[in-house]
Amino acid sequence: PVWATLIAFEEHGEVTVGVIYNPVTGELLSGRRGGGARLNGERVRVSPIGELREATLLHGGLRLLRDAGHWDGFVRLVDATDRQRGFGDYLGYALVAEGKAEIYLETDLKPWDLAACKLLVEEAGGRFTDFAGVPTIYTGSALATNGRLHAAALAMLRG
Repeated sequence: PVWATLIAFEEHGEVTVGVIYNPVTGELLSGRRGGGARLNGERVRVSPIGELREATLLHGGLRLLRDAGHWDGFVRLVDATDRQRGFGDYLGYALVAEGKAEIYLETDLKPWDLAACKLLVEEAGGRFTDFAGVPTIYTGSALATNGRLHAAALAMLRG
């Protein structure tokens, strides 16, 4: 059951509250700007891993990455990381926020796909940008990391 309800609250152009709820598993990931991220009430933090060769790379769809022109960069990341898995949608961002994976990338997105996810990754200590390195939910691409690996992942993705 890989689906969830995503809710975000935006004030004056900034998302200040994010919620991801999977009613099948009962997992509730929630956070507010400046207040951290929590899974069912317990604080979550991103992974401390600082080397790409030890990282888990998640992606939201191989064909989407290829069709959007990011295949070569993705393959560089595959070669540089320890393991790779395809967990799309909210789950990839949740796994980064919970410290269970270090890098997640995805394309073909809308702001409502990303608003809650961006806030939760950031409140867990991670970093979230588009593929150009801009911290936005409005360009259709997303790179979420534990923060320590963001610059290296972005550099490999961009070539």
